[in-house]
Amino acid sequence: MEFNYGHLFELGPTNQTRFSFQNFRINEQITYNDRNYLYLPFGFGGAVATLKGDNLDATLQFGNTDITRNWTAEAIQGLWVGKVTTVLWSEASIARVLYSYWGVCSAGGWDETSIQVSLNSVLDAVDANVPARRLTRRTIGNIPFTSSVRV
Repeated sequence: MEFNYGHLFELGPTNQTRFSFQNFRINEQITYNDRNYLYLPFGFGGAVATLKGDNLDATLQFGNTDITRNWTAEAIQGLWVGKVTTVLWSEASIARVLYSYWGVCSAGGWDETSIQVSLNSVLDAVDANVPARRLTRRTIGNIPFTSSVRV
């Protein structure tokens, strides 16, 4: 049995997608969910949970060119949000979505041949990086003020 899988990668500032890439169809543009994905060879290291369960990190790796250096530097400095979708390919199209990962471009580096970008989980409750919210009637409705609540 043979499986063909690849990745769709979307990147941009919060609530915007500036770039859309795929790493399966060489020198082709594909359309998926009304979005066009250009070919860009890249590797996705996958999401790895720490033993404490505090964060999910993933790594993207690109070829080191002037073009990729420019937008990866901007993505890291601007804390852009990236979405990597792992898909199963049929002969002509995407057969099924296996996994999607959202992360913030938090760190990166390069050597002579490659550029690495770290994506950190958008929400990190252990380190208190969850957007600050309080439980109030306005946000969740009536709140019981007694310890003897029965359901």
